[in-house]
Amino acid sequence: MEQVLEFTGNHPLLTGALAVAILAFIAYEISRLFRKWKELGTLEAVQLLNREDPVVIDVSNSTDYAKGHIRGALHMPPSRIESGNQQLLKYRERPVLVYCRNNQVAPQMAGRLVKLGFTNVNVLGGGLSQWVSDQQPVSRHKGAGKAEEGKGKRRKKSKDRKAAETKESEQ
Repeated sequence: MEQVLEFTGNHPLLTGALAVAILAFIAYEISRLFRKWKELGTLEAVQLLNREDPVVIDVSNSTDYAKGHIRGALHMPPSRIESGNQQLLKYRERPVLVYCRNNQVAPQMAGRLVKLGFTNVNVLGGGLSQWVSDQQPVSRHKGAGKAEEGKGKRRKKSKDRKAAETKESEQ
């Protein structure tokens, strides 16, 4: 015990940093116990998707959503998660799985959903990055989860397809 006191006296900055780290860890664990949403790993999220048919909400920005998202996910940036959003509020009774690219925004949005009256809110731990690294399927179809998007758009013909059509019409 005497050596501990001597070390503490000789290295007050190290001792203080250790005390701060321990207090931060304790505060994080206590806050984790009292939050009203759950953080799920990839396996638990897959089980939720297969068993309970949750509403999957991607709170990433539009660029990240277009690069890839969980199939069937609704794209809802943080600015759209508010009390007046009727599209969102109609899912209040269903389980919800919220995620973003690196799980930095999703926990805050989960807290916002709880404040809006959602009772079964889950966050994908590690976000889409962890989902992809666990080799789970990702959709890159821009209109997934949005019924209005993609209607009335015409596809551009590829050069190979144009050449084939030209060749057929010449014969």
